[in-house]
Amino acid sequence: MTALHLDRMTWPEISEQIRSGRGTVVVPFGSTEQHGRHLPLGTDSVIGDEVGWGLAERLNAFLAPTLRFGCSEHHLAFAGTISLAEDTFRKVVRDIIRSLCKHGFQRIILLPTHGGNFAPLRQAFAEVGPIEGVKILAFTDLEGLIRAAFRSSGKFGVDPVKSGAHAGEWETSVMLCLRTELVNMERASEGFLGSISEVMAKFTSGLENLDQNGVLGDPRMGNAEAGKIYLKDLVDFLHQWVLDQDNSWQY
Repeated sequence: MTALHLDRMTWPEISEQIRSGRGTVVVPFGSTEQHGRHLPLGTDSVIGDEVGWGLAERLNAFLAPTLRFGCSEHHLAFAGTISLAEDTFRKVVRDIIRSLCKHGFQRIILLPTHGGNFAPLRQAFAEVGPIEGVKILAFTDLEGLIRAAFRSSGKFGVDPVKSGAHAGEWETSVMLCLRTELVNMERASEGFLGSISEVMAKFTSGLENLDQNGVLGDPRMGNAEAGKIYLKDLVDFLHQWVLDQDNSWQY
C-alpha cells in the first residue's frame, strides 16, 4: 500500500478504500504569506504537501489537500499575504473534521506547517472534543517542531539562529530541494538573528519589526542536499509522534 491523494479520486474509490481498511487521513494546514525576497508565498503550503505526503505514505493513509490559507496577521505588512482571522480558521478546522467524520475515517491527523496556525488549531481541537469512533490527532507543538528542525540543520553545522524560524536556512534548503525554480537565491539576505525566545516574544507585533525583508535566519546558507535530509528528518519526527500518540491514546 501507499498514500492516496484524496482529491484525485472519485467518491466510490474513496469509499472502497475505507471499507478495505484504509482509515487514516492526513490534513496539512499551510499558508499564503511572505517568505522574504527569495521564497514564494506558497512555501508553507508546498512543505505541507510534501511532508503530508511523506507522513501519509508511512501510515498508508489518504492525504487531503493542504489548506493554503492560514493565520498570517503578523505578515500582512508584506504584499500578497492572505490571512484568515483565528475564529475563521477554527471554524474551517471544525468543518473539515465534521466532514471527514461522516465517511468512516477512523483517524484524522491535523498537521500545521505554518507557525501562526498552531495556537488556533489547538483551540479548534479542544472545541471539537472527543468524537465516538474517530481518533483525532492534532500536532500543536510548535516549539518542538522548531527544535527538531534545528537538530537537523545542526548536522550540517548550521547555528539555530541562522537555520531560522521563517525563510531562513532551513526553509530555503527545503524549497531548493522541492521547488528550485521558485527560489531566487540572488535576492536572499540575512534576516533577524535573535534567539527563538526573542522571536516568539516579538513576532506577533509584525515580522517587519524584526526584519524589513521578513526573514528570520540566514537563507544564504541554504542548499538542496541539506533540504532533502531535513524533509526526511521531519517526516521521521512526525511519524514517531503519531506512533507515540497511538500508544498513549485512551479509548
